[in-house]
Amino acid sequence: MKNPKLILIFVVLFFGISCDPNMLYDQFEKTEGNTWSWEEKKSFTVKMDNPDNYYNIYINIRHTKDYPKRNLYVFLTIDGPNEAHTADTIDIAIADDRGKWLGSGFGDIKFVRKRIREMVRFAYPGEYIFTIEQGMRLEEVPVTDVGLRIEKYKDFK
Repeated sequence: MKNPKLILIFVVLFFGISCDPNMLYDQFEKTEGNTWSWEEKKSFTVKMDNPDNYYNIYINIRHTKDYPKRNLYVFLTIDGPNEAHTADTIDIAIADDRGKWLGSGFGDIKFVRKRIREMVRFAYPGEYIFTIEQGMRLEEVPVTDVGLRIEKYKDFK
């Protein structure tokens, strides 16, 4: 493919198709040494401007095939304007009862997305800080990346 116009068309098509108009926020943070320890908190700051919109919130996890359990417990805190604060413990399924990995991925890295809230409204405009902590009984787990995704709720009329 030496034709620059053809390359440009390919790039525009690729990025145009891969854009998600409902996605508001989608970020990952790498863990130190591809293991997630108790002390390592992952924080995501999201600016919410429209208190009338509804959103779905997801936690994204990338882990290695060395993950020793079926699930991953995480602690989530959300701090927002006007002293808004919530805290929750979330169970993310990593494998089924037979040990088959859930989610997707090739090779040694697997990806799991867990919807943690559906049809949420952020009552006050401003910055919200989402903090995710590893909550397993193991001091470290083989998680390579922790992510947060917020998208507009599509089915609300």
